[in-house]
Amino acid sequence: MARMNRRAFVKIAGAAGASGAFGISAPFVARAATTDVKLTLPWLPLGTFSYAFVTKKMGFWEKRGLNVTIDRGFGSGKVCVPVDQGQYDFGILDLAVMMNCASRGLDLVAVAGIWPISPVGIFSLKEYNITKPKDLEGQTVAFDVGSGDFQLWPAFVKATGIDDSKVKKVTMDAAALIKVLAEKQVKAEGNFFGSIAPSLWAQGMQINGILYGDYGIKMLSNVLACKRSTIEKKPELCKNFVEGMMEGLKYVYLNPEKSVDIHLDMVKEFKGGSITNKKVIEYGQDVSTALGMVPAFKEHGLGYMEPSLVQQTADTVVKYMGAKSLPTTDALFTNKFVGTVKLTDAEWQATAKRSEKFLPKHA
Repeated sequence: MARMNRRAFVKIAGAAGASGAFGISAPFVARAATTDVKLTLPWLPLGTFSYAFVTKKMGFWEKRGLNVTIDRGFGSGKVCVPVDQGQYDFGILDLAVMMNCASRGLDLVAVAGIWPISPVGIFSLKEYNITKPKDLEGQTVAFDVGSGDFQLWPAFVKATGIDDSKVKKVTMDAAALIKVLAEKQVKAEGNFFGSIAPSLWAQGMQINGILYGDYGIKMLSNVLACKRSTIEKKPELCKNFVEGMMEGLKYVYLNPEKSVDIHLDMVKEFKGGSITNKKVIEYGQDVSTALGMVPAFKEHGLGYMEPSLVQQTADTVVKYMGAKSLPTTDALFTNKFVGTVKLTDAEWQATAKRSEKFLPKHA
C-alpha cells in the first residue's frame, strides 16, 4: 500500500507540473476584486506553501481588492527571470538565489520574509548513515538544477572542502526527486527540508540532513520578492499583497488542521488523495511554521527581515557564490510593507511549542 501511495503522490506532482496553474475554488469572502495579480511558488504545491492557498481561499487578498492566480514553480533559480520580466508580479524564492540573480542585473527586491531559518541541504535515508559532507564523496547526489540547493552547491563545496569531482551529480525534475529517494534509486539528494522530509515521513521513513547552514552558509531562506519598479510605482499593491499573505501565514500558524483541509480543497491535484498525501501536506505545514518561529517575527511582525541576517546572506553570496556587482544590502530588501500582522504572546508560545519538533535539526 505504501508503494501505491508513493506512486500516487508522484503522479499528482507530475500532474501539477504539467498543468502549471491550479484549480482555485471561489474565495470565502464574496467581494469583487479589482486588480489581477500573478504569484509563482518556487516549487510544487506542497504543504510548505499552504499559506498562499489559505490566503486565497479565506479572501485575505480579495478583501484588499486583489484577484490572485497561483502557479507552481520549478526551483528558486527559475523564479528570478519571470518576475524580472513581468510575467509574475510576485515570486517566492530563496533570498541567496535572489541576490545572486540581482548581482547579474535582475531587478528584484525582497518585500517579506517567510522562512528566516534556512532548510537547504543534502538529505538521505537514515539507513545510509550519510551524516557529514565527506560522506558524500563517492556517492551519486540528485538535484533539480533550478532549486536553491543546486544553486548553492558551489558554496557548500567551498565551505566544506569536499572534493566535488568525487561526487556524481544527476539532475531531474521536482517530481522525480520525490520518487528516487523514496524508492532508493539514489542515496542522497539536494532539497529543502520542508519539501523532502514530509514526503518521506508520510511513508514511515526517517532521514538524515546535512544542512548548508551548519557549515557556515548562513542565510535567510524563502522570501516574497517583486520588481523594484513595482514597489516604486505600485506601493499600495505591494502593501495589500504582503499584508494579505501575512494574514494567511498567521492563519496557518494558528489553524493547522483547517489549513490542511483548505489546501486539499484548493489544489485539485490533491483532491480525493490518500491519507499519505494528506500527511505530506500536514507535515509540510508543520515544517514551514517551525521555520518561522524566530524572535524577529514575534517582535516586529510576520514577514520582518532581520537586517543583520540579510547582510549575512549577502556576505554568503559574495564569499561562496562569487557574486559580482551585488547591489548594496539596503537596495535588496524592504520591511516597509510588514509589521501589521502579529501573534499574541499566548498564540506565539503555543505555536512555537507545537512546531519545535519539526525543525531541520530534528531530522
